[in-house]
Amino acid sequence: MNSSRIRTTASAALASGALLAALLSTTGRTPPPAPPSGSAARLPDCGTVTSTGHAICSRYGPAARLGGGTVRTYSEFQGRTPRTLGISLTASALTGLPTAVTDGRHCFDADADGRIDPGHECVGGHGLELALPAAPAVPSGLPFRWVLFNWNPHGHNPHGRYDVAHFDVHFYLVPQEVRAGIKAGGCALLIACDQLAAAARPVPAAYLPAGYPASSPQTAEGAMGAHLDSRPPSTGTLSGQTFIYGAYAGDLIFMEPMLTRDFLQRHRTAPAHRTCEDVPQPAAWRTPGWYPTRYCTAYRPQEGDYTVSLTDFVHSAGAHRPVTSGR
Repeated sequence: MNSSRIRTTASAALASGALLAALLSTTGRTPPPAPPSGSAARLPDCGTVTSTGHAICSRYGPAARLGGGTVRTYSEFQGRTPRTLGISLTASALTGLPTAVTDGRHCFDADADGRIDPGHECVGGHGLELALPAAPAVPSGLPFRWVLFNWNPHGHNPHGRYDVAHFDVHFYLVPQEVRAGIKAGGCALLIACDQLAAAARPVPAAYLPAGYPASSPQTAEGAMGAHLDSRPPSTGTLSGQTFIYGAYAGDLIFMEPMLTRDFLQRHRTAPAHRTCEDVPQPAAWRTPGWYPTRYCTAYRPQEGDYTVSLTDFVHSAGAHRPVTSGR
């Protein structure tokens, strides 16, 4: 969603290049750290477990630099049944995070003054495109294609709701090419004006979770699409986590847990180390596959990492009521 409407100083803009390098570099002289070494890392790799067995296995995607550590995707399966799909952040990833408003990758000179104002004319904060772990030998039936991870050090619009330091984790249901085709421009939250109508096309009621608007053109954003938000305006500024759906051309294209940095860090000292909430479900899913019914934020003491994950998957035959996986 759109960057905070504040004007940064020239010195902050110059500093953003160095900060961005710390966020995005995955090929520098120092290689990324190895995967976590705790209990989840001791699960057998899914490539070594037979598809008919009942052992729980895990797999990690490639790591990307974030702050002083790394972030990567991970998945867990039990036989052919998906258990978890999420991201893992090493504890050190929350240190040394960029403080500039944006990485400058998705900007548009909306006022045509010949320069880019990072606070007004860029979207997405600092973004990383993360590949999913390699698929198991047997097709998993997961509809997700990749993950877009965003760090927003100053939050973003709407003000009074999301202008607080937070992370957006977009689990995309469409290929990266679809997202890349949604261009930055001068309409709504910096989306190309000739794409606003597609971004505002309503999602059919059968495929829309209760409580979400069918269309939200005012939140249509370049390089992303429209954001469908169910939080009542009276809830004020986000202090924990919430769940947003992304839409474009009448389809749901991503699922997005959004959570504040402080909320994530609190799990390190919280007794349970984990907070889960329900994922609002539509009456039917357009595409067959396994879909999550809960999302969780956690700290794993033995692994020394934070996770944001989709869990408790159920299977949908497509345009039919989902049935539980029988776990």
